[in-house]
Amino acid sequence: LNRWNPLSADHKTMENLTVKSPAKLNLHLRILGKRPDGYHDLFSLMCRIGLYDEVIMRPRSAGLTLKCSDPALPADETNLALAAARHFYENLGRFEGIEIQLTKHIPVAAGLGGGSSNAASVLLGLNHLHGHPFSAERLHAIGKSLGADVPFFLFQAPALASGLGDRLELFDGIAPMAA
Repeated sequence: LNRWNPLSADHKTMENLTVKSPAKLNLHLRILGKRPDGYHDLFSLMCRIGLYDEVIMRPRSAGLTLKCSDPALPADETNLALAAARHFYENLGRFEGIEIQLTKHIPVAAGLGGGSSNAASVLLGLNHLHGHPFSAERLHAIGKSLGADVPFFLFQAPALASGLGDRLELFDGIAPMAA
């Protein structure tokens, strides 16, 4: 499988890492019913599209900070990108500093998964910067704790999604998006 890699080498420097954070479309969505926890079980065909936010991560000596191009978005841990960094370091068992710069191109609250994609991009980027301490399965679990769409963006391929959207099966009827 030729999966899309948002962490191409020409985007990495000694000081920072730039990650393309794509939007998604639900090419098919069927709501199967409401769960006791208030969420819905669904069946969906999800695919990333060529609309991206840009996430730049710069290692720092201490602290987690977020700068965002959209002043309407929060720059605290209610922003999934910063929450993802905190969850990453909690699971790593040590805290290091990171500055996240988020340049938004995906419309907010448009159903395109921008916040979930940003969270997944931070998890993938931090995992890369720290030498891949977490397996794909562990990143999936961390992502699922942040939101239902985050695992899809970690999966990095067209997928049939079920459950909350976190059970993913490769759908090879659509070519993976190229960078």
